[in-house]
Amino acid sequence: MSYIMKTPMNANRYIPVVRVSFHTEKACYRVFGKARVEGEPIDPTNQVISVSTQKTLSAPAGSFSIQLVGDEWIEKLKPNDLVVISMGYKGITEKASALNTIMVGLIDSVRLFRTVGDGQPMVNTTITGRDFGKIFLKAMLRFYPEIGNASNRKGQKFFLTEEGWITLLGFFTNENIMKGTPAVILDNIIRLVLQKIVDVRWTVWDETKKIPTPKKVNIGNILRYSLGKVDMFMPMILAADQFEGPLWNLMERASIKPFTELFIDVRTSSERLIPETIEQSSSPDKAKIAGGDIMKGAYPFPAFIFGDDHAKVLVVFRNTPFDKPLWDKLFANKLDPVDIIEEDLSFSDNEHYNLFWAGTVINPFGMDLKRVAPPLLNENEAKRYGLSPLEVQIEGLSIEQSNDGHKTLLEGLSKSFSAKLKAWFEKNHEYLSGTLTVRGKGSYKIGQRLIREDIRREFYIEGVSQNFNMYESWTTTLEVTRGMRIGSIPDHTRYLEKPKKPVSQKTTKEIRYEYYTVKRGDTLWDIAAKKEIYGDAKKWTKIWEANKQMLIQRDKRNATDPGHWIYPGQILRIPR
Repeated sequence: MSYIMKTPMNANRYIPVVRVSFHTEKACYRVFGKARVEGEPIDPTNQVISVSTQKTLSAPAGSFSIQLVGDEWIEKLKPNDLVVISMGYKGITEKASALNTIMVGLIDSVRLFRTVGDGQPMVNTTITGRDFGKIFLKAMLRFYPEIGNASNRKGQKFFLTEEGWITLLGFFTNENIMKGTPAVILDNIIRLVLQKIVDVRWTVWDETKKIPTPKKVNIGNILRYSLGKVDMFMPMILAADQFEGPLWNLMERASIKPFTELFIDVRTSSERLIPETIEQSSSPDKAKIAGGDIMKGAYPFPAFIFGDDHAKVLVVFRNTPFDKPLWDKLFANKLDPVDIIEEDLSFSDNEHYNLFWAGTVINPFGMDLKRVAPPLLNENEAKRYGLSPLEVQIEGLSIEQSNDGHKTLLEGLSKSFSAKLKAWFEKNHEYLSGTLTVRGKGSYKIGQRLIREDIRREFYIEGVSQNFNMYESWTTTLEVTRGMRIGSIPDHTRYLEKPKKPVSQKTTKEIRYEYYTVKRGDTLWDIAAKKEIYGDAKKWTKIWEANKQMLIQRDKRNATDPGHWIYPGQILRIPR
């Protein structure tokens, strides 16, 4: 199947093509596929039968499936080999244009299939895998302090030894590393923790050269990251020494969904992913980005690039771009209705809400937030649909600038975030959502806008699936939401009251004493006796009562011997 690409001067037929590069220890295997034109004999050089990829904002890892001709691949390819998938078009009489990099990922499995059709044996190989979100899911945090003396385990990875466990624990409990804004914490998780527990090296071949040359790279060479500035203080990470599970789950705790987005995808320099200020304060030794690079803020630098379009693998953290200033800055795709193959769009009240409230699970002041910042109600919608609440709690404190320094204003946080929820989600039932299957296009990416001028609506792209088949051509399926009238993006600020003097406030210096990091030699009695805590050793029981569940979980001996077993780096809550 081919497509007619019309220009003012002529009309050319363009055929979908795909290229897959497998980067193995021994070689770089580049295989190609071209959609079959009706009546044309099968091209014997086509090794790719089909390729499908799927990427959504809701899942940390995208997936791919590649079907190749023959059985040679079962010996050549291994799990965790790196894969680069590119798609584009080739003119009937022209060379292939620059292909779009669709996905950069790692192999999960290589499977051989043998079948018999019309008396003839047919053999093909299917390769499945995931993009680099796989790394964050497989990077499991597990602490094994009982493994024993590291001096007897010199050949082991550091995280399998007692000293290694203590070292890793230090990353989580160091006051300068695991506390601050979400961007600071995410940067430190990627830069200091991920690269400690994922000590993997891949062989990547430089395809820009006539004869590809190999290079050993690690996760730090491949991942770039763009981290948006979010004015939040995240003391919840101070309890990370008790976290066990995938590293991605810890990163999601450091973000404040649904008010932010955290995802991994490939991008080129043609799109700025963070339509706002980028956090640069987490490490003074970060290399500066080359001047004029539209990817400014994507560090470390220089980036390791893939494909004809010099794509990068990016971890992206940003404010959810549903407010007008950020929405208008999003990369926008204009969809020509002639490219639509199938559409399934609808209005639905499945996610209809009419009462909105946001707060924080960290409340050092003990106030009733719902009294000083009550929920916002859309009374008319509640009368039509019945009361449908949307409540969100985040593990952080807002930071606002005032004349007398930074202050944490719980009321301001609750009111502002409640207003965002109301503006963003109260019209869900008036937004079109669903799927669009269109002529294949590699530049569609998650987190972008899609403009349909034929129906005067714009959408948010939350999922992109690419499907290439040499017998059926190439299509792209888009999962879209928030299908609103063009230019009708809501403004949450209209719900906000004029600033008032907060009911309660404390400086960040004062808040620091709501938590205490245990130091070597500390006891609960010593801590309670500190002047800035209680100044009275007898009040150690207050600290015990506030932390006993965590302390017993960490060391069962505390159940029968309360508070005697605490460890350097633990974070204690200090009741006021």
